[in-house]
Amino acid sequence: MPHRERYLFVCTNRREESNPKGSCAAKGSEAIAAALKKSLVDHGLQKRLRSCASSCLDLCEIGASIVVEPDHVAYGRVTEADVEEIVLAASKGEVVERLVVHRGDKR
Repeated sequence: MPHRERYLFVCTNRREESNPKGSCAAKGSEAIAAALKKSLVDHGLQKRLRSCASSCLDLCEIGASIVVEPDHVAYGRVTEADVEEIVLAASKGEVVERLVVHRGDKR
């Protein structure tokens, strides 16, 4: 497997609609995952960045979520409108501060 500079893990977990935590899939994450992949190709970044669908990232209650590694940054309340900004920031090693819901320790 070729190593990428950054991996964007998109939660595509789906729970029953009655679940109080909700699910990222019900909040549009499957479309976000597809848009991320397309954007990476459109910008010629697929060899540097990788978008991966993920099961639960334990952030579903705050909307569709993405975790960026190795930056240990979690984005919440992500929409398709945020995709281009996320891709361009990741390509520069930057963070979209307005979407950050968690920052992990980079040890």
